[in-house]
Amino acid sequence: MSYATASGEQGKNESQGNRARLLVTGVRALDTKSFEITFNNDLTEQIRQFVTGNPAYLTEFIRVSGGTAGQPDAALDGGALNRISGTRLFVVDGATSSLRVLLGAGASLGDARYQVWFDGKGRDLADDLLIAGANGSTLRGTTTTPRDLRGTTRPAEKASIASATATDSRSVRIVFANPVYAAMPASRYTGTGITVTRPDGTTVRPVYVQKVGGTDNTAWDLTFSEDLGAGSHAVAINGAQHALTTSIGNLANTDVLSASFEGVTKQRSAPRVTDITVSDDRETIVVSFDRKIAAVNGGDENVPLAETPGGTGGTTLTRAQLLAAVDLSGVLEGAGDGASTLAQNLEKVAAYAPDLHTLVIKIEKGSLLKASTRGSVTIQAGAVTDLAGVGNTRATVDFKVPNSKPKKTSYDPNAADYLRVDRNASVTFRHNAFEFTNAPSDLSVRRENVENRLVNEKIDAIRVENKYIEATFIPGYGGRLLSLIYKPTGNDLLYTNPTGTPYGFNNNPVGRPGTSPFYHNWLMVWGGIFPTVTEAEHGKYWFLPWDYSISETADAVSITMTNKDTVHYADRPSRYVYGPTRLETAVTYTVGKTAPSVDMSVGIHNPGTQTVSYEYWTCTTLAPGAASDQGSPTMEIVSPVSVIQRDPAYTWMANVEKPANPATPNDRYLVLDKLNKMVNWRGDGIAYGQGLAQNPQGDWWGVINHENGEGVVRVGDNKVTPGMKFWEWGFNSSFDTNIYRNGSSARPYIELWAGTSDRFFQAAKIAPGATTSWTETFLPTMDLAGVTNANKAGAAEVAFQRTGGKLTVRGDVFSTHIGQNLRVELVDKATGRVLAGKSFTATADQSADLSAEVVDGATVQLVLTDRAGNVLLQAEKSAAGA
Repeated sequence: MSYATASGEQGKNESQGNRARLLVTGVRALDTKSFEITFNNDLTEQIRQFVTGNPAYLTEFIRVSGGTAGQPDAALDGGALNRISGTRLFVVDGATSSLRVLLGAGASLGDARYQVWFDGKGRDLADDLLIAGANGSTLRGTTTTPRDLRGTTRPAEKASIASATATDSRSVRIVFANPVYAAMPASRYTGTGITVTRPDGTTVRPVYVQKVGGTDNTAWDLTFSEDLGAGSHAVAINGAQHALTTSIGNLANTDVLSASFEGVTKQRSAPRVTDITVSDDRETIVVSFDRKIAAVNGGDENVPLAETPGGTGGTTLTRAQLLAAVDLSGVLEGAGDGASTLAQNLEKVAAYAPDLHTLVIKIEKGSLLKASTRGSVTIQAGAVTDLAGVGNTRATVDFKVPNSKPKKTSYDPNAADYLRVDRNASVTFRHNAFEFTNAPSDLSVRRENVENRLVNEKIDAIRVENKYIEATFIPGYGGRLLSLIYKPTGNDLLYTNPTGTPYGFNNNPVGRPGTSPFYHNWLMVWGGIFPTVTEAEHGKYWFLPWDYSISETADAVSITMTNKDTVHYADRPSRYVYGPTRLETAVTYTVGKTAPSVDMSVGIHNPGTQTVSYEYWTCTTLAPGAASDQGSPTMEIVSPVSVIQRDPAYTWMANVEKPANPATPNDRYLVLDKLNKMVNWRGDGIAYGQGLAQNPQGDWWGVINHENGEGVVRVGDNKVTPGMKFWEWGFNSSFDTNIYRNGSSARPYIELWAGTSDRFFQAAKIAPGATTSWTETFLPTMDLAGVTNANKAGAAEVAFQRTGGKLTVRGDVFSTHIGQNLRVELVDKATGRVLAGKSFTATADQSADLSAEVVDGATVQLVLTDRAGNVLLQAEKSAAGA
């Protein structure tokens, strides 16, 4: 058996000869502990993120000469700066062409002349440094030309507040005397380390802290939820809670920064709309506010808006919630110049807040704003409140619709069906360089054997495509389906990690059972869909090659990947108990000529004479409706599950969801409501869905991206795979992650698992000579806000809405039978009466919808049939409680 390489090919910048040259143009001292390196071009965002994530890495390539023996600068002797412990690099706020070096405790600049240069240690600088200009320019050669650095005697100092100024009755700007590089909080503030003392001696803490951009990390705004009042105030920052970092180091626990300021009676102004634009595809209206908005208030409902510390939003609003807060006017394509029906043609999930400055309003699929027309958005008084709790005044803002055409992809709905396979494809997996402990007997990776350096590992792939999808399979790395592109949108249904990093290491020495959560005492996320055998978590073979064969006909391509479980790792953690089961697993992925889906048929055979305990799970990393390496904060899990059981370690979930059994809350069963949405995951965690095998509509689950209504659904046989595991990294961690930080593994996807047992570390059993088999299908959904039931033919939602005394049922169905003539009906289950029906041609980007009035307590079935009357899909829901 061979193993995927750990070091791969070095990440060189391609076509260097055709690119401009990146040069160091200047170096200047800021104080005795810091200096700044400036380049001739702005640096890429990639290197700025890399430096932020790995502030010590580049110090091994930077050299400074000119120090004098016996003096504080003696260590600046031409050697690499990583010899000076604690030396770090930072990006420069407001200067994207510069990097800043903070010297560690073992060296200081003096009143002398130095020289600074990069040294690749015999390697081309482009190999390991990642330093590149935003215009494509790169460093050349193994060293740069030394640049003069004039030292300074200006002392480096701890953080201190130079000034504090009240900008209105609820806002204070503090300015530090020197740049603060770390430990100043951001976003919503719930700490106790920042206080303002009023003239009467009472104290108040800010509710929000925000850095002022372009100030070189010297200015922050504090926002308060009440008026501070007039008179002399004092702001204080406690070093015990906030050990602010400057070039000299951190504040001590005993340090307290303080400054006085005069309060003002000037009232904080109401938030207002600064701009409204319509997207080029004329499907969304983007409303921008002059400041961050904390909540949208419609009628009796207040919807708080979520935000990560890094500024990512993700809260969604239903049509009812939006229309309780705003009035909309606009002309739709084909509606003429008469009365607008814009408000009646919004998506069911009608708006989302990508950040706290912005609200995006979504027009229903199939409807467009008419080009070159005008419309308006009226924000009702008090409909939005800012972070200080100040509400808006009623205002109407006009917008103009651009004269543009909807965005098109390369997908041609009228093209003939085809099937194509590339057996010689390849992909590149970029990750931290690492070494196995002792391959092939010990395939663990220890923390000390992982470098900050990134490498590009080239891995063989098989790429299969038809008119609707492009699927990339990787037999050599865990037998996985890595990517599933839906061609009508160009987006992936799955998540692929742009930068892998090993984590979950063993703390025990070699020769003792590991302390890692994972079988091989480490893990590195790549993504996609893959089988995990024969142990829990990610199993034994997530990074190992599977044997495979390809079968190709005119109508389908099948890739069968096989594995016999013989691995028995001596230092595995003690909870992995099944041993080398010798079970034979075959996973056949099939792409048909006319279907926008992939079948994954799994067979597990026991060739032995004894019953075998084992675990099997299909792991999926889902992030539909986005590029392969991105995920939307609006993502929501859709499933038949109404109750989950949290893993004992994740107690925070009990503060988000209500107990399913109030009399016995310690059983950890929770009503699944808020945790469907990614924005409500306060941390990482594991939970298990309950009751799938007993649910007549329980053979599916998936994820929907509410930014664009794109989703992915897994359809299976949940009597064979009753286990459903939820894993997420947490809202903040998923979207504020630095993908270049060594060991930082959180990423913006939702991880759902299907297993032959109910939970991890609970065995399934297979009799001697027996085979357990089933098929899972992964398919796209479009234009659905939720799902009631799904199968290979598509997905459908049945939903009820009460308006006044009228109860309405609405059905939406997206079918994978694209281009076929179908019919959908809403049927009263008790009487068999057809409440509504329509014939339609299934399309690749739009659901078919219909609605009808119903009586209280009615149970309604949505029935999808083909031209011959064969039932393709049914979805059923009761109006009880609606």
